[in-house]
Amino acid sequence: MKRILGPLDSAFVLLEIPGSAMNIGAVIELEAGQAMDPTERYEMIRTNIVDRLHEIPVLTQRIVRSPLDLTWPAFVPDPIFDVDRHLVRVALPSPGSTDQFDDVVSEFLSRTLVSTRPRWQLLYIEGLAGGAIALVLKVHHSLADGVSGAETFAGFFDISPEVRRPAPIPSDPGLDEPMTTSLGLLGDALGRLGQRPSLALEVVTSWARRLFEIVRTAVMVALARGRRSTTPEQPSIFEARRSSLNAMAGMEKIYHRTRVPLAEAKRAAKSNGASVTDFVMASTSGALRRLLHDRGEALQHDLIAFVPINVRRESDAANMGNQISGMLVALHADIADPHERLRAIAKDSAKTVGVQRQSRAQMFQKMPQMLGPFVLSLGARLVSSFKLFDHLPPTANLMVSSVPGPPIPLWLSGHRVVSAAPVGPLLGPFSLNVTVLGFEENLEFGLLASASVLPDLASLRDYVEEEANLLIAGESA
Repeated sequence: MKRILGPLDSAFVLLEIPGSAMNIGAVIELEAGQAMDPTERYEMIRTNIVDRLHEIPVLTQRIVRSPLDLTWPAFVPDPIFDVDRHLVRVALPSPGSTDQFDDVVSEFLSRTLVSTRPRWQLLYIEGLAGGAIALVLKVHHSLADGVSGAETFAGFFDISPEVRRPAPIPSDPGLDEPMTTSLGLLGDALGRLGQRPSLALEVVTSWARRLFEIVRTAVMVALARGRRSTTPEQPSIFEARRSSLNAMAGMEKIYHRTRVPLAEAKRAAKSNGASVTDFVMASTSGALRRLLHDRGEALQHDLIAFVPINVRRESDAANMGNQISGMLVALHADIADPHERLRAIAKDSAKTVGVQRQSRAQMFQKMPQMLGPFVLSLGARLVSSFKLFDHLPPTANLMVSSVPGPPIPLWLSGHRVVSAAPVGPLLGPFSLNVTVLGFEENLEFGLLASASVLPDLASLRDYVEEEANLLIAGESA
């Protein structure tokens, strides 16, 4: 059955440009379990996934866009859905090292999802040390945000070694509907206009209102340029300065992961009056400070992170789609002592998170609705064609996000999940994303970057781990 995407979900489709992969996901390792024939094991896991696909209908739906993006896109059933186009099986060459694994994951995350198919893919990797296997899930951001994605895709997993029976397949009368095409989507909109001529006036009024809002926003931005934020602890959209981290992302991506003990991270955060998210910010800030020093880049201004905010109610956690916003956070990278830096970040967070949730969160969510699909799509094409992200002042230097992990152990086809590192998106002008997930006993860091901007991402990964351990050990730099 056809479902029109909301403005925020649509924005992730309409704003996608080459190099800006609007994808989220996870890198999941499974224990080796009992010795099995590799093909038999793969077929068992494949069957488990196929049997549960109907529980997540969006995974068999593709996205249709109207000509010139004059209407919002829509999810429609894929009449030729083939699950084997979405499952990829590979094996690491012996000895299956960490570097080889990271190379395979990075190459997989560099490939764009095919726009004419349902926008997700799962990479199955064999040949890890000790006979373990791994799965890499890649999902377009228009399908889900981090919270709804974690909740919904957990349906592939079990809460015990026993494999649960899949839910019954519901009857779907929508399968008998005629296939929706790009022209058909526009035709539907024109049909509604013919049935209700008053819609024409509403559309004109809506466009006039959007134009007014765009002009008003542009004037406010022009007047505000150069001013400091009214709240000293709250960065304005003009405070970030361009660094070597800021450039238009290329197609090739690099992915690395690391982890620290979750209980110790919580203890270190609490002893400094901070949250685990503040701990992540401080570890990332210290790592970036060291990386820029390695590059011979003097830190003239503080680094600013764009941090997604979950604004959904707990009862909506399993609903697909996006209910997120964002805020700006000063990383205090100019502070050398890691504990001082953590306390400074925590102090800012305590004073400004509520303010940003109320004001900037609303602006972030309303912007796609205000601009409309045509303007969003046109803006993306202009940005890509003229490489504007290489020249426009940045609103932030990187993205940092935190995703809640499952509160209980998970199994897949009888194989226990031993680690789950998140994959965040590279949106717009950001060439670096650091996303964390609390999973069982560890705080898992997933770092994704543009290969052309951060070829030294492995060094940043090592620095993140070292900075986190400095905070845990209670030492000072």
